[in-house]
Amino acid sequence: MCHSRTCNNKINRLHERCLRLIFNDRVSPFCELLVKDESVSIHQKNLRTLVIEMYKVLKELSPSIFSNIFNTSNCNRYELRNQSEFVVPFKHSVRYGSESIAYLGPKLWEKVPSEMKNLATLNAFKAAVKKWIPVGCPCKLCKIFVQNLGYI
Repeated sequence: MCHSRTCNNKINRLHERCLRLIFNDRVSPFCELLVKDESVSIHQKNLRTLVIEMYKVLKELSPSIFSNIFNTSNCNRYELRNQSEFVVPFKHSVRYGSESIAYLGPKLWEKVPSEMKNLATLNAFKAAVKKWIPVGCPCKLCKIFVQNLGYI
């Protein structure tokens, strides 16, 4: 997964140029071109890929390395209000804590609608994820940076 603002911007600019050539449209903003093409930005595509991997870990379809990164919760036998399928690791720092994939995965999984989480097969889940647009992403790329203030 590409999780760099610079890399994401370069890929999105290339995607925008290609869409402008395809639709012969030089004035529409990138978001309108994405709607015309029925596609999403590279960041949303990466988030969808991460959610698919989280589903595979939950259903025990993924390799063991992913199961080691995303730990499932053991307290599923109790009916709790804030029941989560994954353990959110403690944030020791920004780089290895709140910006790590082990932290981002469970936080993003909480944003997935429960109807999608309960789908029985991987193919049905992938089809539903293709229509899902992530809202309220907890990553640093989605936050606004203000000079001399930081991320909002």
